[in-house]
Amino acid sequence: MQPNTGTLTVMNNTVLVTTETELVSPTGSRSTILTAAGTPRFNARNWILGGTYNGRVSQGLLGGTVIVTGELDTATGLITASEVFSDVAENVVLGAISDANCTTVTCQGPNDWIRGNGPTGPVFIANRDPRLRAGLITDAGLFEINATRGSLVGTPEAPSTFGGEGYFSDDKIFPLAADAAKTEQALVYWAFELGENRPDLIRRPNVPEISSLRIRCTEGGRIEVRGFVHTPVLADGTVRVLANQPTGAGQGFIRAEMDVNGDGIIQPATERFDGDAPTPDLPASYGVYRLRADVDQCGPSVDVYWMRPAGTTAWASVLDVPVDRLREEDPAAAD
Repeated sequence: MQPNTGTLTVMNNTVLVTTETELVSPTGSRSTILTAAGTPRFNARNWILGGTYNGRVSQGLLGGTVIVTGELDTATGLITASEVFSDVAENVVLGAISDANCTTVTCQGPNDWIRGNGPTGPVFIANRDPRLRAGLITDAGLFEINATRGSLVGTPEAPSTFGGEGYFSDDKIFPLAADAAKTEQALVYWAFELGENRPDLIRRPNVPEISSLRIRCTEGGRIEVRGFVHTPVLADGTVRVLANQPTGAGQGFIRAEMDVNGDGIIQPATERFDGDAPTPDLPASYGVYRLRADVDQCGPSVDVYWMRPAGTTAWASVLDVPVDRLREEDPAAAD
């Protein structure tokens, strides 16, 4: 394979990688991981066949899960890829946190780890490879946590649950200390989420926030936006009352804006969608929302706002959320 062109074999399908092919992982893409000079840090060869991920035997993406988007030449059987997505492997573990060593806010420091499902359960460590760098740990509301504010471990009566996704190392790589004998394999994760709302750990307790779980859009059909909000919050989950901030999760309303043409101009009649107030959750400083609206076109991303009741300014926003595009359907068939 040349630096930026070549072929991949995916379950006996020959896939052509060109200079126009985007290479994507669950946490980044080749075109957006840049050097200080603003150029891509990886060429295509290094992205696909470069340095071995921590604890793996195969290089790069070899042996991973690949989703190819492109065009098939029916005469030759060759697929020219516009995008190659890979998550290296897909190992998911659910359970209860049994131990943790979090010396940093993110619990992703050089010696930080989390263990799940008892003393012999898997150890989770953050993937630090830029091609698939671990995202920040969130609570059930998808809000970033500060792992030094308290313990991730719950109690036998109220365990702290989690979901972690990554790859199980081929080699033994734990304990992490450089001079320690390695005795365990580990789950090298790129996504780790707590199963409960954790106001006691939330990273930004003094400001309202909004998160996005998923945005789905069907051309000529419907857009659906779902996620969570929280008010300023105290460690016990009650609302922190601050001037000009929401005093309950059920206040205001949700607005979604989708730039269909990519020109930075929102056409309110067709690209701005206002929904209901969030529904308070437990604790009451947290809320959930779901916005649905009819659409003619789907843009590539959406900005979502938790609007103040007057509708002129927002308490919080989450921007440039990618859209999951579905097949075109008859709008009359949408429920």
